[in-house]
Amino acid sequence: MRLKAVLLNCTIKKSPEVSNTQALMDRVIEVLEGLDVACETVRVVDHEVRFGVSSDEGDGDEWPPILEKVLGADILVIGTPIWFGVRSSVCQMVIERLDGTYNNTNDAGQYPLYNTVGGVVVTGNEDGAHDAASNTLFNLSHLGCTIPPNADTYWLGDAGPGPSYIEAGGENHPYTQKTTSWMAHNMVHLARMLKQTPIPAEGNTVPGWQPDDCQGHEDRAPGGHVG
Repeated sequence: MRLKAVLLNCTIKKSPEVSNTQALMDRVIEVLEGLDVACETVRVVDHEVRFGVSSDEGDGDEWPPILEKVLGADILVIGTPIWFGVRSSVCQMVIERLDGTYNNTNDAGQYPLYNTVGGVVVTGNEDGAHDAASNTLFNLSHLGCTIPPNADTYWLGDAGPGPSYIEAGGENHPYTQKTTSWMAHNMVHLARMLKQTPIPAEGNTVPGWQPDDCQGHEDRAPGGHVG
């Protein structure tokens, strides 16, 4: 029962420019692969991903093949740098594009990301790690992902401009090493559990969440995001 993980690097730097976020994501990958998880990384900015909230914005949009990888994974990790104290614009765009999954279901009638385990990697200077992680994990949960304990790892530099994760030797930071290991192991523990016993399709299907007093289909709210 080998698991598969897809890791979306939301750096704003295109390849082959060095990504500090990727460097920390690579530490997560090392642990995952040691637990026999097949890992695939996508640097989103290297692809022509359109802005929008659907699963396919047309006109050369390269999001659909990325989404296909996401939906085929047992574990989804989103990595983001911090800019001006918040997650990157690329990360925000990815969350907005995942909004399109609200319009589909899995074979059990649940949102497509049910039974997918989510986690977050954050790098940056000064502050913003908790904000970026908490917002992104909440978004993943709302999209249907299951979030394990200690589902994030991050590294932060000192206040003001200064060396980033790679230059500062962030891979040697004890706290980041610990949270990287906890995050990877807990994602795998939970993914194995869900692989063996998926979340039952009881009271959580689309459009089965509507109140019982809705009599006809025309009275029911859409199953997707209406905000």
